[in-house]
Amino acid sequence: MVILVAVALLSGAAVFLAGYAALDAIFGRTPMQRRLAVLRLFSVRTADEPEHLVRRLLGPAGRHVEAIAPLARLAARDEPLLDRVGGPLRPAEWLVVRLAVTAAAAAAGAFLVFWPVGLPAGALAGHLVAGAVLRTLIQRRERQFGDELPGALNLMTSSLRAGFTLHQSVEAAVRDDAGPVASELRRALAETRIGGSFEDALERVGERMHSPEMVWLVMALRLQREVGGSLVEVMQTTADTMRERAYIKRHVRALSGEGRISAWVLGCMPPLTALVIHLMQPDYLRPLFTEPLGLLMLGVAVIGMAIGAFWLRAVVRVEV
Repeated sequence: MVILVAVALLSGAAVFLAGYAALDAIFGRTPMQRRLAVLRLFSVRTADEPEHLVRRLLGPAGRHVEAIAPLARLAARDEPLLDRVGGPLRPAEWLVVRLAVTAAAAAAGAFLVFWPVGLPAGALAGHLVAGAVLRTLIQRRERQFGDELPGALNLMTSSLRAGFTLHQSVEAAVRDDAGPVASELRRALAETRIGGSFEDALERVGERMHSPEMVWLVMALRLQREVGGSLVEVMQTTADTMRERAYIKRHVRALSGEGRISAWVLGCMPPLTALVIHLMQPDYLRPLFTEPLGLLMLGVAVIGMAIGAFWLRAVVRVEV
């Protein structure tokens, strides 16, 4: 009994920590908070300034993970994804979060369902859910990058008309912002200061953010440099094209919203219904986990749901 209580407390703490980190990463900060964060970059950090709660909690665990070579190599495999999400977590700290979520999901599965089935199923679900949350954050940041890029190009175009150079216009456009476009362009400018090409740095930004718009911008800049012409007109035409493409994307996403919601409802209804039945009448679904025929039916149901989920994803996903 004491072990179950301890497992429940540890699971609750892990779920709370993972939920707090996920909410902080998903909702982020308000524009005013981002502006204040940029202003703090120009201030002197005092030794007694409080550190972020997540950093204080995950920092020691991350250092322990980095001290173990196999775990450090395992954590390094997610470094490209964390680089794309642009969050404060290091690979070792993200591995700690992922292991905590996996352990909590495994404990919850063993508690809610017949434990020989619920323990591995919960661990697998926790591992997959953590990865899905990270990919969702990456996709959200990529969409935000695509939405903000035309506005940044308009600011750069205005600076070019005022007589600024291209580098000066980029610095002026990202100076007072902390969004994904500003952070990525500041990174590109930092690469040019150590001897890299600005076009190559922008191309790496497009590859990292999976942004075809940035690839088009790099192509336009290279063509303008080789052929000649007005850089202002090239930037303005590229920004107008990006704005029209972003409008079409939002329009298509709005039209396919009903299909996406239907896919979520149809996908979540069977497991949630089974969970409610299990909590109300545990013996009703027990043959599904104890009898060979029940396990076979459960396997067929899972395979059918996976096929249906992929089919619905293909139907509602429209590439623009």
